[in-house]
Amino acid sequence: MMRMPNETPDLGDLIIVLLAGTLVGLRDRLERDGYAAAADVVGELAELADDYVMGVAGTN
Repeated sequence: MMRMPNETPDLGDLIIVLLAGTLVGLRDRLERDGYAAAADVVGELAELADDYVMGVAGTN
């Protein structure tokens, strides 16, 4: 879903920020426990969430 240029962040954006942080922690835990393939998938999801957050923040 694309955000309109002057639209302010909302509760959904906060949820994405929290999700991104959770995904990063999960990725690190999976990597540490030896699940490299799963860590890669979760890492890609974390990057997507981070890209969205950076786009909302206007730093993309």
